[in-house]
Amino acid sequence: MQMDLAAERNRDSLMKSALIAGWLILCLVTILAYLPGLDGPFLLDDFGSIAPLGDLGGVVDWMTFKAFVFGGHAGPTGRPLSLLTFLIDANNWPADPWAFKRTNLIIHIVSGVLLGILIGKILSVLKYDTQNARWIALVAAGIWLLHPFLVSTTLYAVQRMAQLSTLFIFAGLIGHLYGRSKIASDASKAYLIMSLSMGLFTLLAVLSKENGILLPLLIGVVELTVFSTQKNANVALNRYWAWAFVVAPSIIIFLYLARTALTHNFFDISPPRDFSIYERVLTQPRILFDYLQNWFVPKLYTSGIFQDHFAKSTGFFSPFTTALSMVLHVAVVSVAIMNRHKWPLFALAALFFYASHILESTVMNLELYFEHRNYLPVAFLFVPLVTTLRKRVGAKLFMVTAVFAMLVLAGFTRYSATVWSDYSSMIEVAARKAPMSARAQGQYATDLYNAQRYDESLSVVARAIENNPQSAFLYLAQTNILCGLGVLDDDELKTAAQVISNTPYDPRSISIYTTLTSSVVAAKCPGVSLDAVQAMFKDMLRVPENANPQSLRYSQIQYFIGFIDAFADRPSQAVAAFEASLRARPGAGHAMMMAAVMATNEFHNEALHLSDLALSQLRSTTLDPRLMERIRESDIREFRATVQADRDAELAKDQAEQ
Repeated sequence: MQMDLAAERNRDSLMKSALIAGWLILCLVTILAYLPGLDGPFLLDDFGSIAPLGDLGGVVDWMTFKAFVFGGHAGPTGRPLSLLTFLIDANNWPADPWAFKRTNLIIHIVSGVLLGILIGKILSVLKYDTQNARWIALVAAGIWLLHPFLVSTTLYAVQRMAQLSTLFIFAGLIGHLYGRSKIASDASKAYLIMSLSMGLFTLLAVLSKENGILLPLLIGVVELTVFSTQKNANVALNRYWAWAFVVAPSIIIFLYLARTALTHNFFDISPPRDFSIYERVLTQPRILFDYLQNWFVPKLYTSGIFQDHFAKSTGFFSPFTTALSMVLHVAVVSVAIMNRHKWPLFALAALFFYASHILESTVMNLELYFEHRNYLPVAFLFVPLVTTLRKRVGAKLFMVTAVFAMLVLAGFTRYSATVWSDYSSMIEVAARKAPMSARAQGQYATDLYNAQRYDESLSVVARAIENNPQSAFLYLAQTNILCGLGVLDDDELKTAAQVISNTPYDPRSISIYTTLTSSVVAAKCPGVSLDAVQAMFKDMLRVPENANPQSLRYSQIQYFIGFIDAFADRPSQAVAAFEASLRARPGAGHAMMMAAVMATNEFHNEALHLSDLALSQLRSTTLDPRLMERIRESDIREFRATVQADRDAELAKDQAEQ
C-alpha cells in the first residue's frame, strides 16, 4: 500500500514537473516566434499616443508626468493606465520601438498564462480530471499565444491598450472563479472576494481601454454556460449580488448601446467614415465571419494594419453574404444557448466571442474592421476542439497532435513577425493581400517612390485609382509622387483636385497635405503655382462637412490656406485664415505653429500677434491634464524675444540704408 502511494506521488511529481516544463517551453517558443518582430518600427497610431512623451521635453517631473499619463485622447477615459505603462519603455521622444514591443510581448505571455489558469479553473468546475484539465489548458492557451492572428496586436505598440484590458479581464474572471469556489465554505468571504475582484479589475481594464467595462457581462457568460449547467454540484449565486454586479451592469451596457444608436443619425454617413451606423451594423456579421475564418484557418500573413478594403454592406442582400452571415451567427448563438447544458464549453466559447465584440462590433462609430478587436474574444474558441481531441484519442497522440499544431502556428507567427520587422515588407505584403485597400496601395506606392522605384510607384498608384476612382487619399499620393518627380503641373493638380476637393476632408491625412504644400512652397514641383494649391483648399470649403466653422476639418483647411498666403507674400490674408483656424480649434501650440510660419517669412508683427494669441490661450487652459498645452510660456516668450530682436535689427538696417 505504501509502495502504491509512493508510486502515485512520484507520478504526480513527474506530471507537475512535465507541466511546468511544458509552460516554460511554450513561453520560450512564443519568444522565439515573436523575436524578429521586436525590431519593427512604430506605426500610424503609435505616433499619436506615444510621441507626446517628448512634447514637453520628456516626462521628467510631476507636471510632465500628469500631462502625458492623464492627457491621452484615445477614448473617453484617455486610457491613463496604458499610457503609464509606456513610461516603462521610455520617457522621451524619439524612442526605441524595440522596448515597447518587448513589453507588449511580455504582456502577451503573461496574458497567455492567465488564460491557461482560467481555462483550468473552468474545466475543474465542469469536473474534468485535474491532470487532463491542466494539459488541455496548456494546449488551448498555447494556441492562443502562438496564433498568427494576434501578431498585429502584440507587435503594434499602441495596441498595448487592448492587451492590458484583456489581461485584467482574464484576472477578473480568475478572481471571480476563485471567490465563487468559497461560497459553500465561507459565503461572506466569497462575495467579498468576487466583489473586490470585479470592481478592481473592471476599473483597471477600463483605464487601459474602454471595453474593459465588459467584465461583468463576461462573468455573466461564464455563469450562464459553466455554472448554470452544474447546478447539482455548485451553489447558486445570491440573486441580489448577481443582479447588482452582473445583470444591472450588463443592462447598462445594452442601454448605452441602444442610446448610442438612437442619438446618432442612424442612416446618415458621418465623415470621416464612409458608412452609416446602419451600414456598419449590417457589415459586422460579415466581418465577424471573417474574424472566425482567420482564427480557424490561420494565415501566414493578413492585411495587418490596413483594413479599409472591406466593402460595406448596404442592405440585407447587398452583398448576399450579409444575410447568410446573420443567419450563421443567429444559429450559433441559438444552438449555444439551447444546448449549453449539453455542450457547456461550446456555449462558453461562442457566447464569450460575441459578448466580447458587443461594443466594438455593433453601433459604435468606429472603423469597420480591426484585427486587434479579437485579442479577447477568441480566448476560448479552441477549448471545445482541444477537449474533444483529448476525449477521443490517447494521451500520447493528443500531445503529438497538440505539439504539431502549436509548432505550425509558431512557424506562421515567426513568418508574420519577420514581415513586421520591416516597414517596407509590411507595406508590400499588405498591398498584395488587400488590392482594394486605398491606404495600403497608397502607402506602397509612396514606399516604392522613396526607394527610387519610380515607374513601379506610378504604376501601383494608377492601378489603385482605377480600382478606387473616388479615393482622395490615392489622388493625394499620386500628386505627391508626381510633385517629387518634378512633373506635376497645374492641370494635373486640377484633375486630382476635382476628386480631392469634392470629398469630405479627412483630418488623418494632414501629413499628406503638409507634404504637398511644403513641396510646392519649396519649388520642388515648379509646374505648380501656390494659387492652384490654395484654390484646391478653398474649394474644399464648399463641401458642407468641411464648412462647419467649429470643426477640425475647417480648422485644418484654413491653416493650409493661411500657410500658402504666408509664402505668397499675403500676410494679412494669412493672419485672417490662421485666426479662423484658431477659432475652430483653439490652442497655444497651434497658434505658435502659425506664428513660426509668419516669422519664417519675416512678417514679424504678424508673428508677434499670433504669439500673443498663444499666450492668451495658454493662460485660459484649464487644469484638466487632457487640455494641457504641449508648450511652455517660457518657450513662447523666448520666441517673442527672438522675433522682436529680428524686427529691431531689420528696422535698424532700413534706417541705416536711408
